[in-house]
Amino acid sequence: MSMTVTELPHKEQALFRSALKLYEASQYKKGLKVSDQILKKFPDHGETLSVKGMFLAHLERKEEGYELMERGLKINPQSSISWHVYGLVCRSDKKYAQAIKCYEEALKADSENMHILREVASLYVQMRQYSKAVECREKLVAMNPFFPSFWLGLATTHHMNGRYDLAIKVISAHESGNNQPPLDKYQISELSLYKNWLIELNGDYQQALDHLKEIRPQIVDITGWKEKKARLLLKADRKEAAATAFQDLLERNSENDDYITGYMECNGLDMKCDEDQDAVLEVIGTLQQQFPSSNRLRFLPLVYSTGDNFVVAAESLAKYALRKGIPSLFSSVRVLYADKVKGAALGTLIESCATQIRDTKRFSDSTDDEPASVLLWCNYYLAQHYDYYGDHERALTLIEEAIRSSPKTIEPYMIKARILKHAGDFRGARDTMDYARQQDVGDRYLTTKFIKYMLRVNEVDEAEKTYLLFVNEDAPHKIQEIVNMQATWYMNERGHAFRRMGDIGRALKHYHQAIGVFDTYQDDQYDFHQYSVRKVTLRSYIDILQWETTVYENPAYQTAARAAAECYLELADRKAAGNAFVPIEVEKDDKPLTRNGSAQQGQHNLAAGVGETKVYDVEKDPNGTKFVESDNLAEALKLAEHLESVAASNPDTHVLAFEVHLRMQKYFLVLKAINALKAIDATHPALPSMVVRLSQALDTDESFAAPLKVPLRAQLAKAFGAVDITTGTDESIDSVLAAAKSMLAMGNGDQAAALLVQTPEAKYAEGRTLLKLLEVKRLLAKSGADESTQAAFSAAAKTVFPLATCF
Repeated sequence: MSMTVTELPHKEQALFRSALKLYEASQYKKGLKVSDQILKKFPDHGETLSVKGMFLAHLERKEEGYELMERGLKINPQSSISWHVYGLVCRSDKKYAQAIKCYEEALKADSENMHILREVASLYVQMRQYSKAVECREKLVAMNPFFPSFWLGLATTHHMNGRYDLAIKVISAHESGNNQPPLDKYQISELSLYKNWLIELNGDYQQALDHLKEIRPQIVDITGWKEKKARLLLKADRKEAAATAFQDLLERNSENDDYITGYMECNGLDMKCDEDQDAVLEVIGTLQQQFPSSNRLRFLPLVYSTGDNFVVAAESLAKYALRKGIPSLFSSVRVLYADKVKGAALGTLIESCATQIRDTKRFSDSTDDEPASVLLWCNYYLAQHYDYYGDHERALTLIEEAIRSSPKTIEPYMIKARILKHAGDFRGARDTMDYARQQDVGDRYLTTKFIKYMLRVNEVDEAEKTYLLFVNEDAPHKIQEIVNMQATWYMNERGHAFRRMGDIGRALKHYHQAIGVFDTYQDDQYDFHQYSVRKVTLRSYIDILQWETTVYENPAYQTAARAAAECYLELADRKAAGNAFVPIEVEKDDKPLTRNGSAQQGQHNLAAGVGETKVYDVEKDPNGTKFVESDNLAEALKLAEHLESVAASNPDTHVLAFEVHLRMQKYFLVLKAINALKAIDATHPALPSMVVRLSQALDTDESFAAPLKVPLRAQLAKAFGAVDITTGTDESIDSVLAAAKSMLAMGNGDQAAALLVQTPEAKYAEGRTLLKLLEVKRLLAKSGADESTQAAFSAAAKTVFPLATCF
């Protein structure tokens, strides 16, 4: 028969309570000893076994800890404490769904436990189960109506559940209650603005305006209040008053796009409507007179004007920027290059400016000589202009001229490095960026760019040593510190470098580090479910909840996840071919490494800091062995399925899903991936190859039931008809790459090579980029093409990119 805590002798009850206090104080070893004291007398006490398991789980003995907790639950399955403890450990291990089940079981035995209700409410919000969270928080309010965070938590949950009316009622009830402790002035201000937001979301704009006027004396965030006022006046169709409100905001910040757009809407103009563009330009002109120093208002006429009007507006902006020496001029107007006419006009304009300065030292409409630096910035802009259009030789000539005119200016060296990178001279780009960095070693941006350029020539160790410049001198573990900095660009670039070097294990390790950053973002929101309502930062809290729902849409995550999945597929293919990848051992450097990267006597090194003996996660598996030895297809499937849920609009997601499902012989899912890709882009170059490969798999796989092949073939025939794998390969280099990859997958290396060697030809000129030709080079090597074929391709590629050293 099981024994509850209350049935323990008085001494053991006291020990049990002390064990729980030790857990709250994170003193797990002491808590473990106390648990053992109880278990010596009562070895089958279920709740103590569960608590001991909790301590073990937090002491990195998780398997043993879970075993003890499960044993404790078997002894006393009705124990609220045992289920609560199990839920705490599951929550700590990010097993949120399992933790919720544990808390729900705990509530069956102790439905009035406030701690459990608070924790499970937070878990419901974490898992976006808002209806259940509402139920929990309503119960908490009923149990303790004088606790402000319970009311505010309920209001935010109603908000996220789409019940703005109920959220307003909860806030009103909270404001009329006797709440302890009272809110400070900042919290009152935030709460008032949050309630006003709810009224706005509920669609009652006039009531929101009346409420906004009422709360004005309580508001600390004056700018936020003014923004609300302007937006609400516009929504209430009081455009004249709204225009005055937006005018007031523009006087505060004339660079804010939202203020400018709002002011336009007050004048009945839609900045995205072509018919309104003349009127928009007129209003912008008026605003420019009022705010002559606004860079945004100086740029906007270029977006909406055309023809001669565009040239006039562009000339005004260009001359201002050239005289001021603004290096970001090209970056600012680059968005306009999507319009070929505007891009060409900008290039012609700056060429004209440069010619005028060379010939007369002044612009045609000026009587005074311009500073010598104007020609520098003309050449600086034009170098980027020609680089954009792929004329790298002309771009290099211009940037060299800029460097000669001002050798100590750093920006031209950075552009030269970028041009060399685009031209295919990665080593020259790396060296040029290093020279730029040496001019100002304290500039973090320059150091970051240099690290990227080093990684692109596979200098992974040197890049790591340089990155250590960002790490504090006294950091206890420098490499772990790099991971903790969560620089996903560094993790992905490092992963790409190891992948190019053939070290798939270490590549996977870095891709998973990048993926882990976004998992951490997702997990970290848990702490805010109670913190934000306690601090009354409700508007920011709702923003972060909404942002968290899209966190995995970040390009850095998708890059890492796709690259990791592709690595797993490569590992699986090599195992299937009897050529399994063997993790490459990391060469250990015994030399100490100081902050400046030089080997000197000292205690700081890459493995650990001063006196550090703890083994960190980052060094437990330096070769990425655990990733290599995992179930590769299962891991690729996890990544593909997650991408399908968070990036379904990206065609690459469905191409990846196709590759994974095809290898796992899940042909209906393969067809689903094909149809999903077709729905996004019916002309995608990979579609013909995917259809052919599925058809071939159905023909050759005798283990797949014949009756199931019939509907699959019927659907393929209906949707695509007769398909040739070489469809589109005479016109598109993307089609060539897709067809060649499929041929390689089907074992037709010679056919793939025959297609690939044609890619430098003129017929592919429109889509023939450096990166695509480098992919061709990689696929040619994979196809088994002989050296003469590969050499012929490299020579042909050099005619397209004559400055390239990567072929």
